[in-house]
Amino acid sequence: MFKKRKYAILENMRDQSILLGPVSANNYGQESKGKGQARGMGLLFLTEKEVYFGMYVPKKDFHILIDHIHGISTPKWHLGKTKSKPLLKLTFTNNEGEPDSLAWQVKNLDLWVNTIKDLLKK
Repeated sequence: MFKKRKYAILENMRDQSILLGPVSANNYGQESKGKGQARGMGLLFLTEKEVYFGMYVPKKDFHILIDHIHGISTPKWHLGKTKSKPLLKLTFTNNEGEPDSLAWQVKNLDLWVNTIKDLLKK
């Protein structure tokens, strides 16, 4: 099941100009959806226009436009969940025009933070 979903995610990004990724990441949830969400593994990508996360189970796709990001931080907790490691947390305006956030446990955290910060400066 994961293999089929992974292939679909990779195919979705095939024609994109990828700056970082794909990298396996653990999603700690979307703030606007509340604390009851389960964590989810998937693939994280960064392009010049967006951060994209394709989650395996449940099948979810998150597209965060770079222009909608207004904060980046590295907390150890998100929505009451932790593994005592710093997370990549993005604060952004969601599709409903409301403030929101997502957080992931990801390898090479400093590279992700610095690359996204560089894109935000443009």
